[in-house]
Amino acid sequence: MRRIRLLAPLLLLLVTGKPQLFAASPRGEGSIEVRGRLIDIRQAQPGAEVFPQYKRNRFGKSLPARLEGMTYAVSLREFRGPEAVRSSQPCDLLLALSGTRPDTTQWLPTGEGFFVNKTRYRLYRQRYDTPGRWLELPSQQDGPSCLLFAENLRVANTAPIPGTVITQVRELRRTHITNPNLLILPDGSYLAACSGVNLQRNVDFYRSTDRGATWKHWSRGRYPINFYTVFPHQGALYMMGTATPRGDIIICRSDDMGRTWSFPDETRSDEGILLRGKYHSAPVPVVVHGGRIWRAMETNTPGEKRRAFVMSAPVDADLMQASSWSRSEQLDYDPAWIDGNGFRQWIEGNIVVAPDQSLVNVLRVDEHTYGRSAAIVRVLSPERLAFDPRRDIVEMPGGGKKFTIRYDSLSQRYWSLTSAVCEEFRGLAHGGIYANGIHCGLIRNTLTLISSKDLRHWKVERTVIRSDNPFFDGFQYVDWQFDGDDLIAVIRLAMEEPRGLPNRQHDANFLVFKRIERFREPGVASDCVQTLHKP
Repeated sequence: MRRIRLLAPLLLLLVTGKPQLFAASPRGEGSIEVRGRLIDIRQAQPGAEVFPQYKRNRFGKSLPARLEGMTYAVSLREFRGPEAVRSSQPCDLLLALSGTRPDTTQWLPTGEGFFVNKTRYRLYRQRYDTPGRWLELPSQQDGPSCLLFAENLRVANTAPIPGTVITQVRELRRTHITNPNLLILPDGSYLAACSGVNLQRNVDFYRSTDRGATWKHWSRGRYPINFYTVFPHQGALYMMGTATPRGDIIICRSDDMGRTWSFPDETRSDEGILLRGKYHSAPVPVVVHGGRIWRAMETNTPGEKRRAFVMSAPVDADLMQASSWSRSEQLDYDPAWIDGNGFRQWIEGNIVVAPDQSLVNVLRVDEHTYGRSAAIVRVLSPERLAFDPRRDIVEMPGGGKKFTIRYDSLSQRYWSLTSAVCEEFRGLAHGGIYANGIHCGLIRNTLTLISSKDLRHWKVERTVIRSDNPFFDGFQYVDWQFDGDDLIAVIRLAMEEPRGLPNRQHDANFLVFKRIERFREPGVASDCVQTLHKP
């Protein structure tokens, strides 16, 4: 073992010791700010996508050489683009317009232009010489978004992040946050983990000693692991997931609260390699029950349907040894279990102790029409599973995206935080990648707190975060813990920022901490975010 330190309706109507963060620097020497609706900062290159979420609209060979490699501000193709600009010092601005000719006493034509598909853009320039003051840009009357070219661009007036930012991606749109984990350590501090901060996709650990108010980088695991859960057991921390890119099920151990980790080293032994093959999961609960420790997994063989199974080991066994672990049978699914072959897959199962003290595996069901189905597989023994599609497919708000279920003995209820689907967002479209409407599996702009007495009948207790933007905003893959009267959570969060927009709601650029106070009580207001329709 090695020890390493670690179009529908909406847009058709519109157009018919804190952790180190990596956002653009605050307004200062040389910075140029833009404002507008859904503004992105991109780099112009021949062949590159011009507008966010529009893969078919690209720069061609007609792009002037002096614009190659320059950053520019732009919006969705349907929107007008940047509306105003200001700089901390005098500078030259270049504005590309398609259907509008600006006041040429202010914006001088350069005689240059370029095409985006069949749309011709003309280039204009203006000398900006009023530092600190906003300059309104010409309104685009017809045609797609204008493009403002300049250096050191950043987006102003972005919506506040609904929580405490633990970390964010170093390079926007080149990677995204995955595998959020959260633990309360024996000393009362919080430990959070995620992947995707950098291009190497290592596991980064962050620790808070002030109940989540501030966070510091704690360690970095340099072994390629994915789909992992970090959990405590008998005085140590373990991290169980799959090796990247192969997919073997592996386990790692830390004896110093996550500061250093023992990782598998195949050059010396197979210790830590539990099962060879290609497997899948997520940061899901690990549960001790009946003298064994349990975790859900799925197969991940290319070209085959994912099959659900569970792994378990005696609580007093050496968890680092493959011989300690048992594997259950693997259950296949039938798309016909939901009308129209709507049962697309089951994944990311939660091991839960049911009210009758039996063990079940509650799985996310991918179903793109309503997004509110989950499946309950009964665990009969370490080897045997049972599932009856007539009774074991249940309605669960947000059941179509990853969730974590935990039981609270005080309320005698099961709780979860889910990315529920609000009816008003179902099928919304724009002219780019969502031209046919956004399906429920990608609607992640509403985070809800839900509960159940029996795992089969769920109700929404409150909305925690809500955004008006299903295309770019995502509050998802939440891991959480009980903390007295509160519930604490880490969220894989996608939203606009000063550097621009994420690729889409799935591709989170932030790891965010959120405290839900007095979670057992009703009626606490939610955080409302407006990025599509800015106030």
